[in-house]
Amino acid sequence: MLQVLRKLNLENVASKFELEKITPDIICKLSSPEFNMLGISNTRDMMKLRTECVKFASAQCGVVTDASGAPQFNIPRTVLESLIENGFIISDIAKLLSVSESTIFRRMRKYGLSKRTFCDIPDGQLDLLLAEVIKEYPNSGENMLNQMLVAKGVRVQRWRLRECIHRIDNDGSQGRRRGVLHRRVYNVGGPNHLWHIDTNHKLVRWRFIIIGGIDGFSRMITFLKCADNNTADTVLQCFLTGVTAYGIPKRVRSDKGRENVGVADFMISRRGRYGMLTGKSTHNQRIERLWRDVFEGVLSYFYHLFYHMEDIGILDPLNPKHLAALHYIFLDEINRKLDFWTQAWGSHRIRTVKASPIHLWTSGQLQNLTGADNENLEDYGVEGFVDGFDGDEDGRPIFESLVSTLGEHSIHILNRDLIRNHTNYGIDDFRQCLRILDSIDR
Repeated sequence: MLQVLRKLNLENVASKFELEKITPDIICKLSSPEFNMLGISNTRDMMKLRTECVKFASAQCGVVTDASGAPQFNIPRTVLESLIENGFIISDIAKLLSVSESTIFRRMRKYGLSKRTFCDIPDGQLDLLLAEVIKEYPNSGENMLNQMLVAKGVRVQRWRLRECIHRIDNDGSQGRRRGVLHRRVYNVGGPNHLWHIDTNHKLVRWRFIIIGGIDGFSRMITFLKCADNNTADTVLQCFLTGVTAYGIPKRVRSDKGRENVGVADFMISRRGRYGMLTGKSTHNQRIERLWRDVFEGVLSYFYHLFYHMEDIGILDPLNPKHLAALHYIFLDEINRKLDFWTQAWGSHRIRTVKASPIHLWTSGQLQNLTGADNENLEDYGVEGFVDGFDGDEDGRPIFESLVSTLGEHSIHILNRDLIRNHTNYGIDDFRQCLRILDSIDR
């Protein structure tokens, strides 16, 4: 176990693992609260640890000879449990372990494993739970809703989920169906061969900027954060959180925005002159496509909420105090929703490849996919057909942080006096925040 923890730079929790006698073969059985008790609270660290333990266990797989009977493949229970939990189908598990499907089925019978275990939750409770999820993520599709339920500990059959959606949100499901887009063909060598990074400005009217990155091969979101600025240092820090979780990519593709210069310097220093590929936004379709899903799944909720607050006259986007209060109330909430949505995204099934991002990432890591270096770099990681238009990405404005607007004294008073009730979509909390700031100024 210590060997795995050292590889993932998690030696600081090794003593707790040793005290609790945690071994690689039981990692897949641990729940999120149990990981938290062991000192691992980051969901990405949990995923990395599960993946590494599967790789560790699969490396131990081999043929066991016994004095009685024919030789048998040694397939530990933990390997099957983890792969099944991550959504692998039986044929893919057989290919990864280089055995037949019948061997996998025999081991599953031996260990008492099944492909799926569904919750026996009453329809009424399921309707209430799904209605709560749809209220927070109103534009998410069926697969994303399913993974959000799984993240809450509820796994139901597909037909039950569809019936529930039609009962409580039939109009919404029809609207989402009309908005489906067809994806274009895309190819890169494997996981961590190419990341696409970008900033999203859908909420920039209120000085919220979304900074994100996605692995081109697996569609795994490597980092996704809402910030109050898009300086090169902030973008680099967000990028480094992804590097900490998933490793340094072979190459990164971005547009020519000035906010990416910090990431460019980092990649060139680690991977050489071809570590950073810049070009038109139309060449960065992997993350441009992701932004559509992020907006529909998370940002549209706040987009319409903030416009509503303007319409009723309580929010002025040109007033620095209003923006500071808005960020104090909603910045952490936006990031909370982005984190939960990202977790669900990693497990949702992608139609074109019939697998989830975590499935593609894990299988790619287990097979140690590598690619040649002699790619056509100008078109590497480019998706579909693009025209010759090259937007003025260099001229995109750089926004500075709003932290200085409040000051330490104001933040201290807000932390002390503001009692959040989380009602009325956060509008009441925003009004209370403004009242406290007004009293400070007086």
